[in-house]
Formats: sequence, C-alpha cells, structure tokens
Amino acid sequence: MGGDGRGDVVDPQGRGFADLPVEIAFLPRHGVAPAGLALAARRARRYGTDAVREVFALGLIDQESYYRALAAELGLPFHTDAFDLLSGGRHEAILRGGIAPLAGPVNPRLRFLLAPEGAALRHMISAGARHRDDVAVTTPRRFADRLREANGEGLARSAAGLDEPGLARDSARTGASRGQVAATGIGLATATLGGIFAPLESFFALALLLGPLFLGLILLRLAASIERTSPDLWRTQRWRLDDSRLPVYTVAVPMYREEAVLRQMLRALSELDYPPAKLDIRLLVEAEDAGMRAALAPMSLPAHVTVTIVPPGQPRTKPRALNLALLEARGSLFTIFDAEDIPDPQQLRLAAARFHRASDDLACLQARLVIDHAEEGLLPALFALEYAGLFEVLNPGLLRARLPIMLGGTSNHFRTDVLRALGGWDAWNVTEDADLAVRLARAGYRIGDLPSDTREEAPVTVKAWLSQRSRWIKGYMQTAVTHSRAPLKLLREAGFAATFAFASLALGTIVTALGYPVFAVATLIAYWEGSLFDPASALTTVTSAFALSIWLFGTLSLFLPPAIGALRRRDPSLLWLLPLLPLYYGLVSVAAWMAFYEYFARRFAWNKTEHGLARRRTPPAEAVSSGEATPPPPAPVPVRY
Repeated sequence: MGGDGRGDVVDPQGRGFADLPVEIAFLPRHGVAPAGLALAARRARRYGTDAVREVFALGLIDQESYYRALAAELGLPFHTDAFDLLSGGRHEAILRGGIAPLAGPVNPRLRFLLAPEGAALRHMISAGARHRDDVAVTTPRRFADRLREANGEGLARSAAGLDEPGLARDSARTGASRGQVAATGIGLATATLGGIFAPLESFFALALLLGPLFLGLILLRLAASIERTSPDLWRTQRWRLDDSRLPVYTVAVPMYREEAVLRQMLRALSELDYPPAKLDIRLLVEAEDAGMRAALAPMSLPAHVTVTIVPPGQPRTKPRALNLALLEARGSLFTIFDAEDIPDPQQLRLAAARFHRASDDLACLQARLVIDHAEEGLLPALFALEYAGLFEVLNPGLLRARLPIMLGGTSNHFRTDVLRALGGWDAWNVTEDADLAVRLARAGYRIGDLPSDTREEAPVTVKAWLSQRSRWIKGYMQTAVTHSRAPLKLLREAGFAATFAFASLALGTIVTALGYPVFAVATLIAYWEGSLFDPASALTTVTSAFALSIWLFGTLSLFLPPAIGALRRRDPSLLWLLPLLPLYYGLVSVAAWMAFYEYFARRFAWNKTEHGLARRRTPPAEAVSSGEATPPPPAPVPVRY
C-alpha cells in the first residue's frame, strides 16, 4: 500500500485488482470479495463518490465491520463500550475530522477516539499502522452520537438561536417591538371609542382601512388563476442529470411520536431514485421521545441513513431539530420531508437538475403537496381541494411572476450554503417555513416551483384539523410581527412587489380569516336593512360599493383556484365540493381565532398533528406523480431497510 492513495490487491486465484482506493484496498484481507471492491472503485471513479460509501451501498460490508477492519489495519483497538467525549470546540469541524479526546479514562491509557471519513480516512490509512493503545477506533455513528451528547447544551442553544449569532437575528422569540405594541394599543383604543360613540361609521372606516389587504389577497389569487401554465420540460427524460453530476443530498426527516408511520416513511425513503452513496438521510428524533428511540433501536439502517438525537432544550419545535441537521449536513442540497410524506421517487433528481441549470439566486424549490386519501371523508376531501388550488395554481402562478410564496413545511429543497448564510430556521416560529420564505426574499433570493408530488396525510377529525390550522395561522402572526418591525427596511430589502405579496399573503390571510364572520354578519344585516344597496350617506355609499366589489371578486377568488387546481390534477370528482368552501373557510376562521388566543397564551406551543390515522392511503410503490409519467430510470443498486 503506497502513499499515492491506491493499493494493489490480488485475489486467491491470482487475478489482479489494481488501483483500488487506499480506503478499501485492505478489505480483501478481512474477507471482502475483491471483485465487489473493484466494482465499488469503478462506481466511485465514474460517479465522483466516496469509495467506502459505494462499498456500503453495494452491501459488501456494514459500517461496524468496516471500522473493526480499519482498527486492525491501523494496529489500534476497536472501541464499542460506553464512553464520553470531551466537550468544546466547533462541533461540525470535529465531526468532519473524526477525532476527539475522551472526557474521562475509559481505561487507564485510552485518550482519543477516531472515526475518520473521507479525506481524513484516506490520510490516516496512508500514514500506516500506529500500534498505539492510547487511541481507539469507533464507528462514525457512535462517534457522532457521543459528540452530540458531549456538546448537547451548546448545540441546543445554537439550534434554538440563543447563541450570539442567533440573538443578533430577527426572531419570533422577542415578539412585538415597542412601536408595534404602541400602534396596536392606539388602534384598539380608537376602535373601542369609535364602537361606543359611532359604531356604524367606525365599522365602515375599519372596512375601508382593511380593504387593501383583502384586495391584495384577491388580486394575487385571481392573477395566479389566469396565469397560463408554461410547457413543463421537467417531466420528460431530458431533465435527467448523469449520476456523476448529481450532488450529495441531505434529507432531513423530523420525527416526534411517529411510530405509526415509521415503516411507511422508511419504505418511501428507500424508493427514492438517487445514488445511495450521495444520500445523507437524517432521522431527527427528540432526546425525550422514548417511543421513537425504542422503535428505531432494533432496526438495521443503511449507512446513508442516520438517527440524529436532538439534545433536550426549548422550544421543542421542528425548526430547532432542522437547525441541528443543517449544522451536520453533508449535502450541498438540503430537503425536508415530514414523517407521513410519500415523495415522488424522482423528486431529488428533479430538484438537483433544476438547481444545476438555474442561476445562483434560485435558492429554494417548493414541491407540490397532495392529499392522497380524499375519499376517506368530507374533511380530507376539502383539504385536498384546498391543496389543489394552492399547489397547482396559486404557488406556481406567483413563482412564475417571481413573487415569494409562503412555503409549505415539507418538500422544500434548498441550497445548503444559502440556508447556512441565513442562519437556518427560526426555532421560535411555529410556521418556520413562512418566515424563511420572507427571509429568502429579503436576502435577494428567489423560490421556484418543483412539479413533483409529495403525498401527504390530512387530519381526519375536526379537532385535529383545527389544532393544525391554528398552529399555521399562529405562525403567520409570528411572521407578520417579526418582519413588520421595520417596514421601511423590509421594503428596501425585499422590494415593493415582494413586500406587497408578503403583506397580502400573510397579513391578508390573518385579517381575512379573523374578519370572515364579522364582515359576513355585517353584510347580511346591511342587506336585510336595505342599507347595502341604498346607503344613507357618502361614506356608506363608498363603503357599500367597495364591500360589494370585494365580495364579488373575493367570491371568484375563493372558488377559481381550487376549481382550476382540481382540473389540473385530473381529479374532477373534487369539483362537487366547491359549494362547501364557504363553510370550510368558516372553519379556517375558527382556527384563526384559536390562533389569536394562543398567540398571547401559548405563543411557542407546537400543536402536534397525529399521523397514521388515515386508513386509505396508497402504499408508496403504487403512487403515481401528477402529469406525464417519467420513463423508468436505470435500475439503482438495491437498498433494503
């Protein structure tokens, strides 16, 4: 074995296997077939991957056995017993280097543990055997787990944005500014006094004041509905990149009490059409989630799938877990799937191809979320109709106009370096995706549409639906407060168009949902009294005309996107639900008032949605993405979960 990073191996029959990478050239001495290693080496050279990861992907050896063999090759002990690493240092740098001092004496002589990967691994092997008893080898999984435990307090603080860089960023953690509180107080006092001394005039004035928000939301919905779809070349074989040009992709899956969908999720991940050696899948599990840890403990997961235990800390939210995954991510691209998701197997390839061909200012792609059990009940069916309007019409239309959207909480694909530059997610915002969309726009980046489906599970009970939706709207409130602290700065950074879109989508959604019952009742009263069509003064004339215009176009914007979305999804059976949408949005209003209460009473509480309750979901293998079928890709190397 030489210092050039290559090793010559001869099998027992005398056939030569030259030029094996040094990190796998020693494995025939430990029972691994040289022919398999030669295949792994060819794949590594052809696709620009790590030879050891190709060995794992081919199933030639598992991680535990590989590092036992490495220890023997280096003349070092292999350590599996319990141990504690010394805290301190840059977590990600130590993780990449694969060496750390022990916190206490496991035995009288042992001082350091090694778990090298990549360049560090090649360097250590090339340096030759050491034959020392103060250094031991362990597996990268075990090393990462112990390193996380050693630095748990600091990692929890950093993931929650409570370290120095995090405290310098705007966050939902601090709530409203003094100016916002003062302006809100003055507004409420004025409205109260007006309601006492001039109730009718005050109501009309409030309607005129809030009218632009309603109008902005209506205009965006109608504009997106009439936007013509462009020819979608991404659904043909022409978009595919050769495996050698695909980047390493990190897939983060936050999980909390998700035992019911664990096997479904693992199966969906196993069917992703992406080279396993270029996958970095991280299952994020909270430290106190004993059920998930127990369910995962006996499972033999592939080398590219790791269980990441999130250190205890507050707030216990999905974005806090994602920030830890971002810190440790190996991939230059990063995506999120929820535990109940069933993504299209081609989705990562499609996103990688889109990023490859786009300019650097494209920082995020939003895939299309689909409810796949609409036939299970009225509520899932209405949810499916709403999602059809949002992900088939509204989001693609706005993104074609280069306007920001409120991201969905899953199937967002990012450039990892951009995420890190922005500081990741706001751990204190319970709709972290909406906040991140605004921060991307403020930093000069844009979001793109990804025409690939991720199938999701909708709540099947009204209670569960209200709990989920109230959390979403509470997060919109947090986002609106955070980014309106300095409105002129927002306008300067994001520009007029993006600021208008944000105000309409965030503030407009909140005000519309809160005001829906109030204005509906007021309109009915005005109709029965006759003042709606026969106003008594100039003010009421203007207000009535404005209200009627908003009612007319608002009704159109309510029905048009879902109707078009259902047709684009080739699911006309959803159209019969259109007359029920006013009642459905009445439920949205109930959720909005719940969110309003929670914003003051339980601002950072994460209303957990229970998954695995749907009974009619199609297994992952039977899923078919919307649009034209993609020709089948070359068969990937089998990976079993």
